[in-house]
Amino acid sequence: MWKYFLPTRVFSGTKTISHNNELFREIGTNAFIVTGRSSAIKSGALDDVQEVLDALDIPSTLFDEVEENPSFSTIEKGGKMLSNSACDFVLAIGGGSPLDAAKAISVVGKNGNCSCRDLFKGKDLPAFPIVTVPTTSGTGSEVTQYSILTDPEGSKKGFGMPSTFPRISFLDARYTVTMPVDVTISTALDALSHSIEGEAVNKGQNPLVKMLSKEATKIIKQSLREVLKNENDVSSRERIQFAATLAGIVIAHTGTTAVHAAGYPLSSFKGIKHGMANALMLIGIFERIAKTDPNRISGAIEPFTDLDELNAFLQEFGVGRVSLQLSEEEIEKWSDQTSKASHLKKTPGDFDKQFFVNLYKRIISD
Repeated sequence: MWKYFLPTRVFSGTKTISHNNELFREIGTNAFIVTGRSSAIKSGALDDVQEVLDALDIPSTLFDEVEENPSFSTIEKGGKMLSNSACDFVLAIGGGSPLDAAKAISVVGKNGNCSCRDLFKGKDLPAFPIVTVPTTSGTGSEVTQYSILTDPEGSKKGFGMPSTFPRISFLDARYTVTMPVDVTISTALDALSHSIEGEAVNKGQNPLVKMLSKEATKIIKQSLREVLKNENDVSSRERIQFAATLAGIVIAHTGTTAVHAAGYPLSSFKGIKHGMANALMLIGIFERIAKTDPNRISGAIEPFTDLDELNAFLQEFGVGRVSLQLSEEEIEKWSDQTSKASHLKKTPGDFDKQFFVNLYKRIISD
């Protein structure tokens, strides 16, 4: 038995926003635009969106204060601003952080006195309709219900509810051309991690998830090198963007594994980009899963033939060159937290605190 649910309408292609501009009228009459501080402008996406909204006489309010790893304070500030405005839909432009922030802001803004803490209580809350325009290719946030935020203690926390699925997502690979090389690599590795982690959870039970995972992994394996050879090649960028969206659909159905849980502290406290942090953790955790269920892992990483080939691919894109120093206190604290993370419920195998102590020490020496 399996099921599939994706309420997001996806439109992909060059100038897809202008070609499908009437869709905005279906969503609302007043836009609350959520972005970061630079990518929406540099990519040209904000100008394109504003041009379409102006042509349709749809007013907008801009909130452009989303930082990398969006904080509770930013979400609550944006939510209050939304709540006090006349806006009736949220339009997110940027990488994973603005898209994730927009989902949270939409819920907080819709629910009056709601705080960020309320998002993590397991309740399904209403949200304003959400439209996304991604400018990176990695998080898959354009097709998932998930939002990852950073609490006041600096730890990452994730939530998702039916109302936070985007209603519409516009994919235009031209907006990803301005990504720096390190962001291009990290976001692609994030998508790869989603793809194979999701299938590790799925283990072929949902054949559609299996198909999407295998295709996403294949595209990234084949196309990431091409993108880096010619960073202005929109067709190669479009393939990676497609793969990231497929991988997003995968985790919308499966969630992620201990790979994400173990990588979060590296992003929150050491400035390691999220996709690279996942890549640092992936091989060690998948090796442990393979000890008890090798078929699960061989199926999850297709078309890579084995973990050695996957590891060689990751090393090619700089995973082994990450310089990282961790104190004993950090290792102890993060290992304890990770061993209790909800992600472990979806991660088969024996993962106790000592495993993560060894894993963190391993990435220092590798």
